[in-house]
Amino acid sequence: MEKITQEEKEQFDFLNELRESGATNMFGASPYLVDRFGVTSGDARKTLSKWMDNFNEDGYDHLV
Repeated sequence: MEKITQEEKEQFDFLNELRESGATNMFGASPYLVDRFGVTSGDARKTLSKWMDNFNEDGYDHLV
């Protein structure tokens, strides 16, 4: 597991909440990151991929 920034932690936490809500299939979650955090679609895809690689229902404090 690699370290993440505080911004990535916030995005990971958001993705966990989005997953729990069932609003979207997580493979289609990039646009939600773009809308919520104002990142580019490319950066959103990278963050989503990193989140998938490090998924943890209990949070990400251990990665910061």
